[in-house]
Amino acid sequence: MRPAFLFFAAIAMLVISCRCSLGSVDQAQEIRIVSYNVHNLFDAEESGNEYPEFKPSKGKWTKELYAKRLASVVEAVRSLGKGKDSGSAQARDPDILCVQEIENEKVLADLAEHFRKGAYRYWAISGPKDSIIHTGVLSRFPVTAMHTHSVMDAWGFGPLRDILEVELDTSGATSDADRILLLICHWKSKREGEQETESARRAAAALLTQRIRKIESERPDLPIIVCGDFNESPDEYLRISRRYPTALMPFESGSPPPAAEGEPLWVSQSFLQPGGSSPDDASRVALYSPWAEKPDGFSIAYRDKREQFDGFLLNAALQDGIGLEYEGFCTSESPVLFDASGKPFEWNGTSGYSDHLPVCLVLQKNAGQARAPH
Repeated sequence: MRPAFLFFAAIAMLVISCRCSLGSVDQAQEIRIVSYNVHNLFDAEESGNEYPEFKPSKGKWTKELYAKRLASVVEAVRSLGKGKDSGSAQARDPDILCVQEIENEKVLADLAEHFRKGAYRYWAISGPKDSIIHTGVLSRFPVTAMHTHSVMDAWGFGPLRDILEVELDTSGATSDADRILLLICHWKSKREGEQETESARRAAAALLTQRIRKIESERPDLPIIVCGDFNESPDEYLRISRRYPTALMPFESGSPPPAAEGEPLWVSQSFLQPGGSSPDDASRVALYSPWAEKPDGFSIAYRDKREQFDGFLLNAALQDGIGLEYEGFCTSESPVLFDASGKPFEWNGTSGYSDHLPVCLVLQKNAGQARAPH
């Protein structure tokens, strides 16, 4: 078995930008974060690095279609305020928008312009620059730190898409409890086979496990949110009848065989405080998946199976009674995002949205006193 070479790369600050020089962000008590795989969103300028169907010189991709796709992304994101799970406070644009499958920073900037003017003052995009598609984030809150993490050789699949790490200051925070650390993912797809590609997802999970363990040891009060398109469900190990270890492992599933790529990310159906109930529990990086509250929900119909590929994984700092706290999770139920068969209405070249649904996380600012910085 070939080893996977992992490294953490700090990307130059030109991939972090302030959209304008307005005053300070309103200190709202509720923070909404949306994650959405927008499914191959390319601009209308030809660089030679596009997928063939998005080369304007081929005549099938135009400025008009690009504008239409940008508008469809905004519509899909805003639909999260119109479903059965939404309340009046959710009818506004998200405070933080995490996207996967965008071509470049121009697409991210153009997308920001299609929302309310000046809504997103800060943005960041993952590397490497020569990748065809990237992950990115638009934020009302200042980006105070950014890194992009790479799996250089994922067991024969070559370099994977980078994991984007962004730290945000939600209120001029003096405590880590009022900051957010986002790790935005777009893991290897199952195109070459579910089991055949699992090693690549396990390599990405092992990288995240190392990173989260280090951060939590140094900054235990810092809320950590892993989000994006994982290309497997939180309970993947159970869905494949425990035939092989998966990147995301249910915390309650016992002790599966070890994987050569390293540790998985353990996914719990409840918030776990550091330490757990046994020595084995204490050594695991375990995160809460809000999909536990919606076991029949889905974000994609992959090969006709309804799956929970898109979502959020949260550390225990988001339910410790200090600073930012987990409040809720929802998926879009807007009819416009579904086709006649009940699957997500995928972009077909002239209309549609994405083969994924957007998902939303709601945080609440706790009025209690935060601990002093470590």
